[in-house]
Amino acid sequence: AATTQLDPAALDAMLPFLRDSYGNPSSLYSFSRSAKKALQEARNTVAECIGALPEEVIFTSGGSESDNWAIKNFAFATPQNKRQILTTPIEHHAILNSCAEAVRLFGCSTDCVAVDKFGIVDIDDFRGKLSENTAGVSIMLANNEVGTIQDIKTLAAIAHERSIPFHTDAVQAIGHIPVNVQELGVDMLSASAHKFNGPKGIGFLFVKQDTPLVSFVNGGQQEFARRAGTENVASIVGMATALKNNCSQMHENTLKLQKMETLFKEIISESISDVVFNGDPVHHLPGLISLSIPGASGESLLHILDLKGIAVSTGAACNSKDTEISHVLKSMNLPVELAKGTLRISFGKNNTLPEAEDLAKKIIEIVKKIKQK
Repeated sequence: AATTQLDPAALDAMLPFLRDSYGNPSSLYSFSRSAKKALQEARNTVAECIGALPEEVIFTSGGSESDNWAIKNFAFATPQNKRQILTTPIEHHAILNSCAEAVRLFGCSTDCVAVDKFGIVDIDDFRGKLSENTAGVSIMLANNEVGTIQDIKTLAAIAHERSIPFHTDAVQAIGHIPVNVQELGVDMLSASAHKFNGPKGIGFLFVKQDTPLVSFVNGGQQEFARRAGTENVASIVGMATALKNNCSQMHENTLKLQKMETLFKEIISESISDVVFNGDPVHHLPGLISLSIPGASGESLLHILDLKGIAVSTGAACNSKDTEISHVLKSMNLPVELAKGTLRISFGKNNTLPEAEDLAKKIIEIVKKIKQK
């Protein structure tokens, strides 16, 4: 969930554009043709993977930029008297902090829709908080801490009943569960390559045709004159390759992750009877587990496991040094004692069943020692 290993095929696809075919895709001379062709083919591939048109895919530096662009576009592209941004309290900080900046810079107002104990949006509260002043809605497809998947199709349709644009942060979902922008009915969608075995520092923003979008970076005519700057061709090619591979292997990967998750939970539950698994038990990302153990310190567990060569998190990875309780767990009203004993474990397609079993046994061993003190 924090990051993924680079797909070997993605690396192989990138190397020619780092070594030999390094031409600027915007240039007119023949040396740039291979880069320009690769850029278009990558755009076609990404579009096909998410059910979009190629011209609806804009390459960015990653999920944070895409989220920032979507949120600030709500402020840029709407009249001053219509600048409420509606989101949830369990969004990634790329959304929440962008909302705060929109308030500071543009005088917007923001509001958060309530979520239940599983992290699912309260539909009635959502309907009630939409108003004629709502400039846009941003609700994540899948939560990065507890794995809960939202019913974005229904939420977007409700927003569109009032002609309100809808953005979803799909950074944690793309490449791991089926994502089709037409089926979801969203106007904008954010994604980041390193979450689906692509390189870091590259992502994309899907923008539905005819959706107003103000340029976020001004300069040249790159990315349909919406985002200036010479394109990162090698990383774009790597991202497209990784996404295509993950989408084509999604069923196989999902079954593997579900087996690891089931095995891990069974072993843990047999020995730690009071363990609590957070997030929606049905609608959640395969392989992403948030568990809370009463009387245990998530931070202590993290450090002990780290010494054993196992990487887990006590919350969102970007906040792993923050000793405060996760804003996601707070919003789900998880009791403080449980929140402090929470670990996020995310299995990837390169993990194995023996590794899942070993992790469960190590956690049990550590918890027994902690509780004996």
